[in-house]
Amino acid sequence: MTRLLIALLVCHYLADYCLTLPVMIRAKADGRNLWPIMLHAAVHALLVGLCLLTWGVAWKLLLLLAAVELATHFFIDTCKARLSAHYSYMADIHNKSYWMLYGFDQLLHLLILVLIWYNVFF
Repeated sequence: MTRLLIALLVCHYLADYCLTLPVMIRAKADGRNLWPIMLHAAVHALLVGLCLLTWGVAWKLLLLLAAVELATHFFIDTCKARLSAHYSYMADIHNKSYWMLYGFDQLLHLLILVLIWYNVFF
């Protein structure tokens, strides 16, 4: 049980940091170009789906949970990007507001992964 949660967290790390392309980073900075953000969310959904497939999760549940990951990741990242673009102090890494928004973004993503994990086992 715990191994799946750890694997989902590793998938999040890989998708959010290792597999994020420069075009995605630029799009996430201002929230205007949504296609790279959708691509970024799709990478997350794909990794979550592959992770769930490895654990033998039924296809119907797997597709539903991957779709949840896609939709929520896209929504959270788009909201964060638009907030950062609208309020410049939230885009300044030297400002506490930046880190609060960044931390909240990550908290929401991790809570979604916990909910996905929970739906597989309970």
